[in-house]
Amino acid sequence: MTKSIKRAKISEIVIFPITPTNKGIVAFISFTYSNLFRINDCAIATLRQGGYRIVYPIKTLPNGKTVNVIYPLSAKVAKPIEDFLLEEYQKFVKEKVKD
Repeated sequence: MTKSIKRAKISEIVIFPITPTNKGIVAFISFTYSNLFRINDCAIATLRQGGYRIVYPIKTLPNGKTVNVIYPLSAKVAKPIEDFLLEEYQKFVKEKVKD
């Protein structure tokens, strides 16, 4: 049985800027999703063609294999989350540039 959550809400956003890495990561972002889950350590990475993307956390196993820890199951879910988080990141950057 499945149940739809009609209104997802993203709150408690925390952004940790870092010195850009050679993989293009410029910050980490954590947030609460619909008061149900706390999602920590998503990366904000630059795209070669410009802009940014969200990279969800992965875990490296003792055998060297990497597995996804958490990720959206469809673009329908991923796109609004990514758009909102990247908009918050842009606001954060603009505020820091002013200071």
